Amino acid sequence: MWLACALIILLTVGFVLPCMLDVTTTPDTEFMTFSKGTWLLIVGAFWVFGAVAWLAVGRPRRPGFLRLSSPYPAGGYGPADALLRHPAAQAAGGYGEPAGGAGFLNARRPLGPDDDPDFLLELDRRIREARDESLSASCRKPAWRLALAPSITCRRRSAGP
Repeated sequence: MWLACALIILLTVGFVLPCMLDVTTTPDTEFMTFSKGTWLLIVGAFWVFGAVAWLAVGRPRRPGFLRLSSPYPAGGYGPADALLRHPAAQAAGGYGEPAGGAGFLNARRPLGPDDDPDFLLELDRRIREARDESLSASCRKPAWRLALAPSITCRRRSAGP
């Protein structure tokens, strides 16, 4: 008997509490029938019936999972397209598909900056410049500071790479 009562109480609290949280998080401008305080009073006073009334009448209509600008096709992807879109298939270079489909996914392109040769060359150039600047800055230090770090030698950068 006690178990049944506890189960009923847990189920009603689990139903009413999210409805009360929904009422409190709904912006004031979206209430059409009653105000926020009135809905909180209805849901709190009439418990399950108030929560059902909130869901049936008071809750504003929000397009949850139905978005107008979805990046996916209406019917979803077919098995071949889904296989080509999978990261493992893209990493392996994709699978050949007859004309059409998602063949553009098979094109090899750098996946990250560390795969891009232009980026790596630019990064190497920046590292060399920073190293040269730090060496030239250490050469401008007074002689007593160079005596503390004799392993640093001053080099002038040549005109070539």
